[in-house]
Amino acid sequence: MKELNLKVQKRDEVGKGPNRRLRSDGNIPAVVYGPDIEPIAIKIDFRELYGIMHGKSLSSIINLDIEGDDGPARPVIIRELQKDPVSGDLLHIDFRNIDMSKPITLTIPVRTVGIPDGVKNFGGIVSMIRREIEISCLPTAIPEEIVIDIEALGVGDSIHVSEIDAQGIDILTDPVRTIVTVVAPTVIKEPTVAEDEEIEGEEGAEGEEGAEGEGEAKEGEAKEGDDKDKKDGDKKDDKKDGKKDGKK
Repeated sequence: MKELNLKVQKRDEVGKGPNRRLRSDGNIPAVVYGPDIEPIAIKIDFRELYGIMHGKSLSSIINLDIEGDDGPARPVIIRELQKDPVSGDLLHIDFRNIDMSKPITLTIPVRTVGIPDGVKNFGGIVSMIRREIEISCLPTAIPEEIVIDIEALGVGDSIHVSEIDAQGIDILTDPVRTIVTVVAPTVIKEPTVAEDEEIEGEEGAEGEEGAEGEGEAKEGEAKEGDDKDKKDGDKKDDKKDGKKDGKK
């Protein structure tokens, strides 16, 4: 891995107020720590940091040339980037001083290459389960990333941590963990012909019930009309009988 070089300055003030002023001036507050050194508070020009880190892995080794520090540049790696949860602005950086002769533990990114057979020919979908793995190795052997060829994967196939071929490093992530898998496409079920006929049959039955109801209503109206006519006829007969009795 290519080593990067960065010049930084010590900072005397610490705390939220001084850090805000640093960021408003285009600097990023940071700290360098390690097992054999006292923590060193530093500030970094954001433009210089962006210039050397753009397109580079966060696991890259950075040689910090600290102004006023006796001795050679300090080899460090980025341990933590603190960002504003809303704006995403960089707030603080933690650097870990490393011994180039001793193994270190860190996480590195995983990247896939190729289009799986299950995607090209069967409409499958690539599902990336794990994008980083934890490793241990000498600083000089740190890979920028782990590259996995997934072209041969069919629908339902997966690649696990145990299948990663990495020389010169020890992989600490659980070997049974899945890195990537190809899942079957989502199928949307359409209504079957039988279901359509059943729905139409129910609608027809409701229509028949409605027709029967209308028929019953009409029969009721006709019956009421007949009863009314019968009553009117009886009244007329009664009147005629009354007149006859009067004449007598």
